[in-house]
Parts: sequence; C-alpha cells; structure tokens
Amino acid sequence: MEIGEREIVIASAAFAIIGIALLFFLSEAPQDASIAQASVSQENSLFILHGAVANATSDKFLLCDSVCISVRSNGLPSALLLYGGRNATVQGRVKSYMGKVYVEAERIEVD
Repeated sequence: MEIGEREIVIASAAFAIIGIALLFFLSEAPQDASIAQASVSQENSLFILHGAVANATSDKFLLCDSVCISVRSNGLPSALLLYGGRNATVQGRVKSYMGKVYVEAERIEVD
C-alpha cells in the first residue's frame, strides 16, 4: 500500500487543526484571586489581583488588600501609579526569589 501526496496533505492538515484546537482549549486563563491566595500559590501561576498601591519605585511597588505583595514591572513610571490613583489591578505571574514571593506584572491598570 502506497501513501500518496493527497493522503499526506490531508493528514498534515488534520494534525494542524487538532494542534490549534488543543492550544485554544488548553490555554491558561488568569484567575481572580486575593493577594493572600496569590502569595501562597505555586510559582508561575497567572492571577488578576486588585489592591491599593504603596511604596512605588521605578521598578516595583506593593499591592495591598489585607496583606501586601511586591509587584515588579519594567517600564512603568511610579508617578503614573501615584497620580492615576491609589488602586490598581495587576495581571501577572507569581515568582519567588530567595524565599520572597512577588508578582511579575504582565499588565497593570490604574483605577
């Protein structure tokens, strides 16, 4: 039994469609969580956090509700955080360095 060009093209297209469908259905969606939940979660978990901004510097700030967590971000001026309002919504991944838990921000919205 020989496999022709047509069968190879059909099989390749089927595998591509299945792969795209798997990526679509298995993509990670961020979870709404409190800061306390995020601080005890697994590393690289994707969360949406809401809280008050404190101690803003050029590359990091604290996001607080009943507890605080450090948020690191590249290219976000601290003046924007303080001028735009005292509350922010952060989407990011939980990271850990030398036992300290922080959030690496992917998106920050100042309320």
